[in-house]
Amino acid sequence: MAREGNPRSRPIWLLKMCSTAGGAVALATIAAGCSTGGAPVAPPATAIPAVTITAADLPGKWGLASFRKDEDRERTQGEAKNACGNPYVIAAGPNSGVMMHLADQTEPSELFLKVDSRGNTFLGPPGPPQVSQDRWIESYADNVMIMQWVDPAVRERYGTMMFVRCA
Repeated sequence: MAREGNPRSRPIWLLKMCSTAGGAVALATIAAGCSTGGAPVAPPATAIPAVTITAADLPGKWGLASFRKDEDRERTQGEAKNACGNPYVIAAGPNSGVMMHLADQTEPSELFLKVDSRGNTFLGPPGPPQVSQDRWIESYADNVMIMQWVDPAVRERYGTMMFVRCA
């Protein structure tokens, strides 16, 4: 599922909201993006199919690779398949979440799926969707999951993450 436009562009509505006193409730959910000087990953305003995924879909072994340019997606999928020799393991969490690593953490944390008011799916610690520690699940289909970190600095370091379920 390719996205339209530049995935790293800053939406005008977000910049305006960050610079005004209005929108307190919405601003609270994206405050991390405003306070870090960059915008969080904002799913495109154009209509794209909602990601349908449950916590039960995630546990298992995954090949993991990342990319920074859309034209590298196909090559990255091959690299992720090759990474199944040393897979990233997602385990079921004790509270109906999944055990995964947050950025720059050596120990896994229990993370939860969260959906924002526009129907976009995020994976992160308990709380509202689209906070700085969350990942936006861009797509999930045919055992391939693509995620982007919400925090711009983390996204810059790690790129767009592609998980491919191992056989």
